[in-house]
Amino acid sequence: MPSGRSRFAPFLLAPLAAACLASCPEPSPSPAPAVETPRAAAFVFDAARAWRDLEKQVGFGPRPAGSAALDATRAWLEAELRAAGLAPRREPFRAPTPRGEVDFANIYADLPPRSGDTQAPLLILVSHFDTKRMDFPFVGANDAGSSTATLLELARAISTAGPREIALRFLFVDGEEAVRPQWVDPDNRYGSKHHAAQLKVRGERERTKAVIVLDMCGDRDLRFHRDSYSTAWMTELVFAAARREGLAAHIDGPRDAIADDHLSFLELGIPALDLIDFTYGPDNSWWHTHEDTLDKCSEQSLGLTARIVLAALPDLEARLASKR
Repeated sequence: MPSGRSRFAPFLLAPLAAACLASCPEPSPSPAPAVETPRAAAFVFDAARAWRDLEKQVGFGPRPAGSAALDATRAWLEAELRAAGLAPRREPFRAPTPRGEVDFANIYADLPPRSGDTQAPLLILVSHFDTKRMDFPFVGANDAGSSTATLLELARAISTAGPREIALRFLFVDGEEAVRPQWVDPDNRYGSKHHAAQLKVRGERERTKAVIVLDMCGDRDLRFHRDSYSTAWMTELVFAAARREGLAAHIDGPRDAIADDHLSFLELGIPALDLIDFTYGPDNSWWHTHEDTLDKCSEQSLGLTARIVLAALPDLEARLASKR
């Protein structure tokens, strides 16, 4: 994500317009009607364990792409996914950066649908797990420790509850952060751009029906922004689920155009939502600074984020299954 004090990217609006039209070919519809399936209460999300996972990542220290600390984080994530009964896959690749060639590697684990259909609609949940390369020890508790911890515990909770009507992928991407101090294309989103390209190579593009990106979701004062790049119907569906859960205070934040990993999927015409609280400290002053530490985050916020995602899952599942 961009450094400095802004990750808003108005210069991207024009090139993304066509992609947004492809992913939202109809006016923003009302959220899909509630279906008779369990919501957040049907899942056991252990916020305390997610918090310990956040502490574990911070304990690795700074975790920029290509570092030994990120390699250790990756190996730990794989071990945790295996312990949850999932089969993590490593997706290594090399890409040119302003610092020369860098070896990256994403991790993902799939939960097949109840039917076993290999062509079932696919929903991808995403977090980046690298931290920004800084000239000081940047531990990235919120960015990106919080979303990585939340996604890992979501993988446990959803897989423990059992297969669903659609397939789910839990995707941890490397190299979201720009190598330069500022976010300037193409120096960003290395992992998500690679995974999006691989969807086409593996013949998975057409069955990938939606993507939810989690980012900066640990802020102790949690309120998710309305990202103007995100697919409108996805924003409305997920925020409606949050309201039903009594979590209206944690949504409908400022409306901004935020550059993040969801752009990689929007560029392929895949509906995508960036679930991000990009007001971290006064005037976002803790973002990409030495202030991004555990004391600025809360276990409760990890749990709130999960409740929103899990509450939206049945309606999202019903909509995606109907698009087959």
